[in-house]
Amino acid sequence: MKYTKRLERWFVSLGEVLRGRGLMRRLAVVGMSLGLLVSCAGGSTTAQQLPTHLVPMSERVSDSLVRMASDWLSTLTIEEKIGQLIIPIWEPRYDSASRDRYLRLIDQIHPGGILFRKGEPYDQYRLTHLLQERSRIPLLITADAEWGLAMRLQGTIRYPRMKLLADHCTPEEMYTLGQHMAEQCRVMGIHVSFAPVLDVNNNPKNPVIGTRSLGATPDIVISHGLALARGLEDGGVLSVAKHFPGHGNTDKDSHKTLPTVSGSLEELERVELAPFRAYIEAGLGGIMVAHLSVPALEPDVTCPTSLSHAVVTGLLREQLGFKGLIFTDGLEMRGVQRAEGLPISVAAILAGNDLLLGPLDPLASYKELLSAYRAGTLSAETIQDRCLRVLCYKLLLHAGETSERPLYNKEELYEALHTPELVSFAEYLQNKVSKK
Repeated sequence: MKYTKRLERWFVSLGEVLRGRGLMRRLAVVGMSLGLLVSCAGGSTTAQQLPTHLVPMSERVSDSLVRMASDWLSTLTIEEKIGQLIIPIWEPRYDSASRDRYLRLIDQIHPGGILFRKGEPYDQYRLTHLLQERSRIPLLITADAEWGLAMRLQGTIRYPRMKLLADHCTPEEMYTLGQHMAEQCRVMGIHVSFAPVLDVNNNPKNPVIGTRSLGATPDIVISHGLALARGLEDGGVLSVAKHFPGHGNTDKDSHKTLPTVSGSLEELERVELAPFRAYIEAGLGGIMVAHLSVPALEPDVTCPTSLSHAVVTGLLREQLGFKGLIFTDGLEMRGVQRAEGLPISVAAILAGNDLLLGPLDPLASYKELLSAYRAGTLSAETIQDRCLRVLCYKLLLHAGETSERPLYNKEELYEALHTPELVSFAEYLQNKVSKK
């Protein structure tokens, strides 16, 4: 991949530091570094303010990470900073027309990352490397891979759905699954997995969560969901818990409309919010905010939770104390579409989200954010805050990727995604959930 000399030195030095501390599970320092990142702008921090699950870093290493991210931020234009907040969703096509269009958009909007739709692994693999070479700022490659890459990539290892796994497997086996998923993601150049689903599936009429959920009670969702997330992050891939504040207790699909979760605040605290609170207390790193109407949290029933300052900033950031990356759910979904008010992209950033996932028109969203900045609706401080957090994660997730190794050919890629250990464990899980 193409990096500036300074970035390359940073990635190499970070990789050496993290390996030297036995932390090839690089993300075990994310929440801590972000706590320091936020506090360093305005004063000192204390260990009590940091997530407790994480392996402690020395003050020297943490300060160095903050300085790297801040130094990097100072080299970016306002246009690049705004672009870092956008993650387009693209088809993983490697034909010349698609490549030209994607390369042009990389130049136009400077996206922070990419989410690919369904496709063929080798096309996505080659396209990932092409786009990384083109982008001046390394991209976060994300994946919607709740039950493995096979959810999106044909011919890859398919694992059972989460409900079956939770019914038949131990948390230790879920942890191993997370590590195996992370290994396959790293082969593909993927840094972020939109998993685990921490929705408690307590409404049998739910049309969209179902077996994607680990179960109908908070306890099983917490025990198995957090184990999967730890496996992913210990494997060097950022986990993203979804769909905050909980998409289980509804009979509507947010892809098609704005569902309502009508429980009281006490009910939400006891059921829907419990897995997310446990995830945050465990020091894990990413959360996706759903498009829901939750009157107990946001009095304006027409305002999706993903656009609600009360939910994203007031509840998630301030009350629950989440320091990691906040992603919107897909902005192409009908649940977030509306005819009045600020543009969706602007409202989502003002609500407190860090990254806009899949705007209907990424270029239009980029222009909306830039216009909002020029009009004073979106402050430079807000853009800086979101972008700095994104850059800190990029430093951690890209550490160790600078070695010059030849790209896989198609056969080599398939073999790397189907090692004997990976295949054997997948077969073990399938056999285990098939037993009556």
